[in-house]
Amino acid sequence: MAQCGVSFNGVAACGAGPGFDAAEATFNAALLREQYRSLARLGPYVHGIVIVAALALVGATAPTGSLLNGILLPAALIAVSLFRLLSWFKARASVELQALDLVRRRVRAARVLGPTLTFAFALTTAISTWQDGVVEFALALVAVWVVAAVCAICLNMLASEASVIVVAATAPLVVAFLARGVELTLGLAVVVAIAACFVIRMLDENFRMFAEIVRSRFVIAERQRAAEEARQAAMTIALTDDLTGLPNRRCFQSLLADRIRTATETGEPFALGLIDLDGFKPINDVHGHPVGDQILRQVAERLAKAMDGRGSAARIGGDEFAVLCNGIGARDEAIALGEEIQTIFATPFDVPPVPFTCSQLV
Repeated sequence: MAQCGVSFNGVAACGAGPGFDAAEATFNAALLREQYRSLARLGPYVHGIVIVAALALVGATAPTGSLLNGILLPAALIAVSLFRLLSWFKARASVELQALDLVRRRVRAARVLGPTLTFAFALTTAISTWQDGVVEFALALVAVWVVAAVCAICLNMLASEASVIVVAATAPLVVAFLARGVELTLGLAVVVAIAACFVIRMLDENFRMFAEIVRSRFVIAERQRAAEEARQAAMTIALTDDLTGLPNRRCFQSLLADRIRTATETGEPFALGLIDLDGFKPINDVHGHPVGDQILRQVAERLAKAMDGRGSAARIGGDEFAVLCNGIGARDEAIALGEEIQTIFATPFDVPPVPFTCSQLV
């Protein structure tokens, strides 16, 4: 019924709520949003680190390096990182309002772009510093690996993608160390490889904890929502007539008390109408309760339609109904309302095999 629960405080729409167990797809969506929220917070810092490191690389290699390796490649890294930094700053303002598809695309882009930038930066550094002394070469590559590890730790909420960032930084640096072929770089190749394994393990553990926290918060929120829906459903059952779907006597009394209180405080008028279906008991006796129930439902539908947008209708007893109509303060208006309600019963009630007319019921 359109009238059910519309005009009564605390009455929710009828219907069963979902169970307490959260669907895996719903949890994955919640986890994705948490990842996006974390990216919006930490993404600018990550790209800021990359920009600072690239500027340091330009300062160290521009005097001796080629135009491509010393300036153009680091400048390209700076430009991309600056663009992404500004994008994440803008995303912060609307992180809670983004559609799930857009969130998924942006997270996917970060998963691809992070390892790509890391690999490009590590490779650029290795090429740009290849002609330097062994110590300078080793320090530059170790610095790049540390920067990549820090960025990966900041992005640990992306699970395996953070580990890919570490691998993308470690692989070209280890190859460069081995290719240099001196004792210092060979030792650093082993150290960096071992350190990368530890960092990857740590990232995996951090993501597990991150996912567990998100799941715990999600389960708590789902249980709170289910409990609230159960409470609302219980209120609906308690305040709704189960046969007609109209508010019942208890709900109508509460509404009437609210209207009287409002009218006392503000002077807002309203009309109260009580409706009794004359001759209804013989219909039940002769044709049975199923026929009587169909008539009651049709009466409720007509009353609810007549009061839609104007007030409320309720079933307060077996064949007794009541209406509250807003904005009626004069006797003539109340009489006109009663006559209007009489006319809605002029059409016979369609209850096979016998159509009942208004004269039998009113």
